[in-house]
Amino acid sequence: MTAIILKDNVEQSKIDALLDILKSWDIDAELRTTDKVESSEAVEFSLSQGIWSDYNVNSDELRDKAWKR
Repeated sequence: MTAIILKDNVEQSKIDALLDILKSWDIDAELRTTDKVESSEAVEFSLSQGIWSDYNVNSDELRDKAWKR
């Protein structure tokens, strides 16, 4: 099975035209719609997380030291 995913909202007339074209080429096509799934959990990203993981320092301290130069 091969899947074609349309990521944007597409007008129904364009979807119908696409299905007609595929069927005219003897390609069995089926339309399935799903709701967009979004992550509800916000994750804080910190650049210092990996580099400074072995040291007892936080991102605020790094910023303070960087701006004092």
